Amino acid sequence: MRPESDAAAEGQCSRVADLLSLQNAVLEAVAVGHELPETLELLCREFERLSADVVCSILLLDDGRMWHGAAPSLPAAFTQAIDGSSIGPRAGSCGTAAYIGKAVEVIDIEHDPLWEDYRAFALPYGLRACWSSPIFSRDGAILGTFALYFAECRGPSEFHRELVRVSTPLAGIAIERKRMDAAEQARLAELAASNARIEQLNQSLEQRVAERTGDLHRRNAELARAFEELQRTHTQLFEAQKLVSLSHLVVGVAHELNAPIGNARVLSTTLLERCDAFQKRIEAPMRRADMVRFVADMTEGCQILSHSLAVAADRIGRFKTVAVDHSISSRTHFVLREAVEDVAELFEPVLGRLRCKLDLDVPVDIMLDSYRGPLEQMLSNVLENALEHGLNVQDGGAVRISASRATASDIEIRIQDSGCGIPAHVIDKVFDPFFTTRLTDGYSGLGLHVAHNIVHGLLGGVISIDRESLNGTGVIVRIPLVAPVKPASA
Repeated sequence: MRPESDAAAEGQCSRVADLLSLQNAVLEAVAVGHELPETLELLCREFERLSADVVCSILLLDDGRMWHGAAPSLPAAFTQAIDGSSIGPRAGSCGTAAYIGKAVEVIDIEHDPLWEDYRAFALPYGLRACWSSPIFSRDGAILGTFALYFAECRGPSEFHRELVRVSTPLAGIAIERKRMDAAEQARLAELAASNARIEQLNQSLEQRVAERTGDLHRRNAELARAFEELQRTHTQLFEAQKLVSLSHLVVGVAHELNAPIGNARVLSTTLLERCDAFQKRIEAPMRRADMVRFVADMTEGCQILSHSLAVAADRIGRFKTVAVDHSISSRTHFVLREAVEDVAELFEPVLGRLRCKLDLDVPVDIMLDSYRGPLEQMLSNVLENALEHGLNVQDGGAVRISASRATASDIEIRIQDSGCGIPAHVIDKVFDPFFTTRLTDGYSGLGLHVAHNIVHGLLGGVISIDRESLNGTGVIVRIPLVAPVKPASA
């Protein structure tokens, strides 16, 4: 016979394998984009497969009420009876757990006061005990509950507790992913509607101006094509790198374009009104002074309009150049200082809006044999994270990007901001995918995760948060001067 220690070790290995199997199945469903009810039902069935003595239920919290998420093995009449029930201090196991934010263990539904208003729904179906645990989001909000029902008066075993410790974060990931997808769809719909309105206004503007002057028609047509090219570039980048968050940069460019385009629209309308007024006046006797004044006004208006359109075209051209550079991942020799300056120039609008100072301390003699586009993308993601999360709540502030040789073959890049810093309890999660403390503001939590993948993958280095930084947040990137050879399949 085998020693008891061997049997225990074998049982422990089997449990670990079962937990990994459950985790992988659910994460795969989330990754391939299964619908939330399908993913939650898969989680319940996998749990019940590993523990045949329980029946699982997942309820979703919304506006103080619990709604059906998944319960493949519970009677439909029971799930319908509790669907939409309010949370509170005596609202069964699930409603109470969601209310107090802690696990609630009821070993006797028939006599426990927490089930006073609900035991009549549970007892006819042989549900005698219930253990419910809250499902938390990454920022600590309660998303719902994960419950185990027993056919006898009892509490959960240690294996049940271990399964729940694995299952509740998985349910949280699935629920947050669904909400993030819904928010993203709403943003895309809003962007599409905004683009449609802009396109309609541009077409109307082109038509009115084209009737009076061929030169203005040509310039407006070029502006329309530039907008279309900008939109195509943005779409291509989004499809090629869905994990790259460029939406905030687009907002910066739109902010830069708003003033010249707005001036052009107002001026074109004024010119049309002056032309209409002049058209009416030529029907009566006209003085030479009136004609001279009209020509002078038209000339001045055309000059201002031409300048506004030239400014807009220049902004679009600069963004197009930077966007194309970010999509290039070919290996090249380049000076680190020049790459950092390109990134800094891209963020000038945001820095100006936040009244933030950017200091560069990067020697001009550091030459890399690496991937410039991904390196700039990594720096952009880290800098954007500092501006949007560390410095957006204060007036002013500073960011400093410095670089130095760490060894004969490595360099160290440091991005230090003077912002609010990162709380100690989340510092280990900042590079996790979909982790963000501002999910409700439309942030996906992918910026630093993408930066981490670029550094650890293509650039062959490491990235970390400086835990000893006393003022703001410091991100330390260490990469080799000569990047590793990219695999042929990459």
